[in-house]
Amino acid sequence: MPGGNASVFFSQTSALAGTFATNSARGTAPIVKKIQSAFQVAQWGEDNRFPQNIERLMGYCGIGKAALDWKARALMGGGIIPGTVDGMDDKGEEIFKPLDYQKNRQVYNFIRSREFNRFLLEYTQDWVWFGNCFPELVLDNECKKITNIVHQESCDARFKQMNDSGVIESVYLSKIWGLASDQFAKFDPKKKPKNLIENPENLTEAESKYVATLDCIDMYDALESTKAIAEKLKSGNKKVKSAILPVNYPSVNKTYYQVPAWDGARLAGWIEIACKIPSLLKSMYSKAFNIKYHIEIPESYFPKKFGPETWEAMDDEKRKTAKKNLLEEMNEFLSGDENAYKTFVSFFDVSPHDHTEHSRIKITPIESKNNIDKELLTSSAAELQILISMQVNPTIFGAGTVGTGSQRSGGSDIRESFLVHSALLAHERQIMLEPLYLVRDFNEWGEDIVFRFRDTVLTTLDTGAGSKKVVS
Repeated sequence: MPGGNASVFFSQTSALAGTFATNSARGTAPIVKKIQSAFQVAQWGEDNRFPQNIERLMGYCGIGKAALDWKARALMGGGIIPGTVDGMDDKGEEIFKPLDYQKNRQVYNFIRSREFNRFLLEYTQDWVWFGNCFPELVLDNECKKITNIVHQESCDARFKQMNDSGVIESVYLSKIWGLASDQFAKFDPKKKPKNLIENPENLTEAESKYVATLDCIDMYDALESTKAIAEKLKSGNKKVKSAILPVNYPSVNKTYYQVPAWDGARLAGWIEIACKIPSLLKSMYSKAFNIKYHIEIPESYFPKKFGPETWEAMDDEKRKTAKKNLLEEMNEFLSGDENAYKTFVSFFDVSPHDHTEHSRIKITPIESKNNIDKELLTSSAAELQILISMQVNPTIFGAGTVGTGSQRSGGSDIRESFLVHSALLAHERQIMLEPLYLVRDFNEWGEDIVFRFRDTVLTTLDTGAGSKKVVS
């Protein structure tokens, strides 16, 4: 350009230009060695059953399941609000202004629909459990708008191994990854149906009818990737035009599937310990704890009761019956709520020479030798390790310090713990909202629209109210 004293070179579109039409914005992708298998599935765990194994183990961990459910509820808060950020106030806080309903009905209708609310419930559960989610974005027939988001269970989803450019092109959906034992005999192997054909460990092409293949949206270039997939789907004959947008929370040294932070408690064995303690205590209560008294009955008691001649004349069967009847009478006399604190009186002889006792029934209480205190202490330690690994303050669940019996569960402790937890949710929530931001951009709602969660914040009563509403 002589007039402008400039030279021009037409290069590929780059990240600096503000668009991501090519993979140049991805950076350098390390080559991953592919594992030869049917469908080129990227294994999730050594046996490709990582989420199924976690769900099976956690089925026995009451406090772990409750804590994860609490985390999911806390993430959802009071729901999502669309709005704009109109600057910052004097305190450095953003000035959030909710969208006008009349001018943005399509945004509100999408967020407040029953389908999206259901998606959010299922989405947050898999998020806190596995740290990997697979939302399915459904397009209209013309592939111009995203009409709905459907949650696909993490247990059913597996990546196809990435290509040489480091791009994951497909996601497989199937129940075949863990159907038979988990679905039919989850807690009791004896309940497994007879003649059940087990799913093979290694899939073959013959089982392709049990596996659905969907296009995978590039999470690092979501908008342009979705546009490219939409163009391909438009000319195809698929009845449902959709694609998967993987969403996950990053963890170190993981290529395909991320690992939630709380999995450390599982690997360390704390969750398994917490699951075993209740069954151990149940066994102790049902067996050792029922033996509370040792009752001693001398053999001389029976000749005294029946008379020497009568007792000697009895055969073995009659003597067993007499002893059994005595035990039943004593058991009926001593057991039951109505017999609590009853007085038991027995009669016996004393020798006039050496004052020794004869024919005396002796009842001795058995001192418990169980380790219940030790087991409860171990259970308490396991529960604290699980809650801390899940980043849930034990105070919220009323848990105390191990070994002290002290429980910090007052109103102030719970309130402060909840406030700290809520303050750490902002970044995690923004990652979770990636599917909704993709809908915003693809449907062209407006790039200035942002989404925030409504929270209920506990306050002290001297403020005039027990709680207040905030957005984050």
